[in-house]
Amino acid sequence: NRPVNRFVAGFLGSPAMNFVEGQLEAGTTAVFKTGNLTIPLDRYGFDGAGNKSGPCVFGIRPEHVAFGEAANSMPFATDAAVEIVEPMGSDTLVWTKLGDRNFSFRVEAEKTLRNGDPVRIGFDPARASLFDIPSGNRM
Repeated sequence: NRPVNRFVAGFLGSPAMNFVEGQLEAGTTAVFKTGNLTIPLDRYGFDGAGNKSGPCVFGIRPEHVAFGEAANSMPFATDAAVEIVEPMGSDTLVWTKLGDRNFSFRVEAEKTLRNGDPVRIGFDPARASLFDIPSGNRM
């Protein structure tokens, strides 16, 4: 689950990985910023060139996103609104926004969510991937 680059990350897996463009701010505690959101990266394992400030893409798979009460136990959590509910059989894909980007997460098929419902979503950035924009390589 550590794709070497963005192409591989986008090609493998269904549903596809969420990609959110933003800025990496390096330092003793690196953070990823997009819009008005700041995601702490103290648990993220940097590869290659390490953490250098600049534009990058944050990627996380829908199955690694928690919602509701479970989101509150994650290192990063935020409020969002349901935009699309897509039943997939044994589970449901829910679309919302992270910053200004489309963002999806999976829930059990039995969960009842409707367009416009407020939801709390969260994840552990250690399960994410950061990609350098010019090269597309994992950071």
